[in-house]
Amino acid sequence: MTVRSERRAWTTVALGTMGSALPVFLTGALGVQLRDDLGFSATQIGLAMGASFTFAAVMSAPMGRLAQRLGPRRGFQSGLTASALSMLVIAGFARSFWSFCMVLAVAGVANSLNQPSANLLLTTHIGRPRLGFALATKQSGMPAAALLGGVAVPAVALTLGWQWAYVFAAMVAIFAIACLPPDAEPVGAVWAPGAGRSRPDLGVPLLLLYAAVGLLGATSAGAMVGFITGGAEASGLGPGAAGLVLSLGSAVGVISRLIQGWQVDHRGVLPIQRLVWLFALGGLGVLLLAVDVPATYLIAPIPAFAFGWAWPGLFNLSVIRNNPSAPASATGISQVGVFAGAALGPSLGGIIVDTAGYRALWLFAASTLLTGSLIAVYLRTRIKANRLRNDEALELR
Repeated sequence: MTVRSERRAWTTVALGTMGSALPVFLTGALGVQLRDDLGFSATQIGLAMGASFTFAAVMSAPMGRLAQRLGPRRGFQSGLTASALSMLVIAGFARSFWSFCMVLAVAGVANSLNQPSANLLLTTHIGRPRLGFALATKQSGMPAAALLGGVAVPAVALTLGWQWAYVFAAMVAIFAIACLPPDAEPVGAVWAPGAGRSRPDLGVPLLLLYAAVGLLGATSAGAMVGFITGGAEASGLGPGAAGLVLSLGSAVGVISRLIQGWQVDHRGVLPIQRLVWLFALGGLGVLLLAVDVPATYLIAPIPAFAFGWAWPGLFNLSVIRNNPSAPASATGISQVGVFAGAALGPSLGGIIVDTAGYRALWLFAASTLLTGSLIAVYLRTRIKANRLRNDEALELR
């Protein structure tokens, strides 16, 4: 693969990841407008977002196997088409809480196909020395979606109406489909059409530990993305400024993810080791939000997003490195926890906000990251022990 082809692959994947994440992230960013226009409560908005991630979690493992079987281009193309259609349906027809839940559930299933398809596309198009940065670029599509969601509040929702924000977001997914590169000979992992029977190299117990780490990290991230604009507005900031708070944090998250990916490629950083520190520092950053005054919403998003939402690229890289034979199938399993946490974050977040306030929400979100850091330490020791056992088995042969 040429450098130009690799760059096309990772930028297209980043756009596609952004497009598949926009249905749910836009819903969180447009929460104030949806409450004013449709009468949704914070709990209902959180539950609608949670429905998307719940269906994604349930379907993640089978969709990972489907992506492994279809190949990266066909899998990504199918998922992005469903993502775009779901946003157009929301813009044109969804006006009740239940219709939002149903359409976002479809978008969640599409996302559960898009994520392993994107991972497989990168492992077949990007050389190993640059895979960390490529995955970081891909995962930057998630905070970029949140950033666009925040910008959409003053730029679109407050001028043209919230429906048009979903229309413009659908165009992102459609453009990504048009830019998809053709399937290539594998350069970073083993894949061939019909290889869906390939099993992950790690056992299911270790992949479930990955899923547990992803669950806790995504729970905190889902709470931040879903309610930081509402919290900022409740603290005294105006609607436009509150939307830009999410954009600030998301921009910091994008930059941090790219830096983390570059360092893994060029400095020999172990992804799982870096996960431990990102979760711990991110948890401390989220604690600052619990002060719950306007000034903290201008300062705390920087460490909270720079550390607490910079881990997904390293997370996927660690899974892929340990499962080179079936990266889509393996990340389909580990992604179950990420999707489940993304569902739990806004769902519980809405209930916590309605019953105990935003300060309690940020204390909860910080505790999930700190707990995830501890589990990542244990996972690291289990991976090392598993590798030693495999090396000893090879010597005995």
